[in-house]
Amino acid sequence: MMLGVRDLLDRLDDADDLARIDERTHWADTAFAVSAEAARANGPAVLLTDAGGHARLLAGGLGGPDRLAVRSRDPWSRLGAALGLGFDAGYLDVLDALVAARHGGPVPAVEPAAATETVSDLRSLGLPAVSDTGVPAVTLGLGAHSKTADDGGDADSERASDAVDTDAVEWFPVRGSVRGSNGLRLSVPADLAADVAPGTTVSFALGTPPAALVGAIMRWVGETQVAGAPAVANAFGSVPVASTAAGAVPAESEVLVDATITGRADGDDAGRAPETRREPWEDAMATATVEARAERVTVRENPVVPFSPTGAPMADGRALLSVIESARLYGRVNNYWGVAPVEWLALPAETGLGICLVASEILYAGFEWQLANTLFSFSRLFDKIVVLDTETRPMDLARAFDDIWVKAHPANDWEFSDSAAPAASAPYYRQDGATGANVYVNAAWDPRWDEEFIAPRVTFETMYPEALREAVRADWADMGFDHGDEHEPRGQRGDATDGGDE
Repeated sequence: MMLGVRDLLDRLDDADDLARIDERTHWADTAFAVSAEAARANGPAVLLTDAGGHARLLAGGLGGPDRLAVRSRDPWSRLGAALGLGFDAGYLDVLDALVAARHGGPVPAVEPAAATETVSDLRSLGLPAVSDTGVPAVTLGLGAHSKTADDGGDADSERASDAVDTDAVEWFPVRGSVRGSNGLRLSVPADLAADVAPGTTVSFALGTPPAALVGAIMRWVGETQVAGAPAVANAFGSVPVASTAAGAVPAESEVLVDATITGRADGDDAGRAPETRREPWEDAMATATVEARAERVTVRENPVVPFSPTGAPMADGRALLSVIESARLYGRVNNYWGVAPVEWLALPAETGLGICLVASEILYAGFEWQLANTLFSFSRLFDKIVVLDTETRPMDLARAFDDIWVKAHPANDWEFSDSAAPAASAPYYRQDGATGANVYVNAAWDPRWDEEFIAPRVTFETMYPEALREAVRADWADMGFDHGDEHEPRGQRGDATDGGDE
């Protein structure tokens, strides 16, 4: 069985990676401030049990700490646990699982929806405000739209049906704001918005199993050669679905909203967007704004709603897209030449997704140029690429950036495109749509060099005599810097290492 949000809470608790805050942290202001500070400070996931509404709020459940220091948790640990891979899954284990999931899994089972308690309106949920306007926000949301369901059908009869056609339903990511008691202004994929005219029935789910949200984002980011979102989610394990008036939704969702589309903000209203901060997945695709009216809101008992403190460093939404897009590009380039030269690839959340790090074999002179140009053509998010040797580990972000000045000469190994390159969408320093140059840095050794000309890696273990090493270790411990083996760096697949390089 795939993990739902409540199962994830148990896993976080067991790993001592969850802070429960029972003091009043109101959704209108305090909830965002607390969760954003926890993300910025690389703290544990945070469960806010008293936010002034029906819902308990979970922040950081899919995020993680940065890679700028050695830590007991990897940035992908919580996502790995949420997908059933375990907290100790290595980075490549997570990438490989996401690549395999693109082909889809078994047909989802059908179960009754766990959300059965009707609440008065959307505002009573206590969804957090993640902007200065104080407007309740929808983040980490999932929408469902059936291409065959009769619009305006009876929701109760639809939910009672045992026949759910998951091939006819689209799951898509949703970000938006609550207007009044039951109004919604939502940012959705532009291609999806074209199919939901006013009067169309849609469903929105909050607190879905994380695999369902991963499937929805994966389905819309990048090329479309990927199975439907329900099938992608089921590739990680069983994610049962329930029927609604708008088609199948994850049965374990904490909150279900049946809604009717009332309008679309295009033409003269194209600039009208939800009064909340953009989520990172919106930078990876064209989006459109739709408005909807909630017809019915149902919740599970004492519901848990995960949210992303959008805009904060290491927020859930950025960490989630970082791994999903990294896996997509990793799978694509390793199938592009008929060989698999790339050891790992990452769009670090720490850099705002604006840099792509790729550790690869250099198959021949000039291969790094082909690799960089291929990656630029596959993604619109970043405008900088750093090509690294395969010995560099994905957890060691400092070593990756060290290699830029250790191995790359600015005159010979920094390559700039012409100044009319397409503007990247993720870097926040370029907001006016203006074009500029892309750059890639070749921080890998030239494959034409003889081994004797390549500087060897030196480590603490190989550089100093044993007596001196023991004295340093003793002094280190006396100064309080020895925090135990669990804080030692991990290998690429999560294997414990001695912290040195081969």
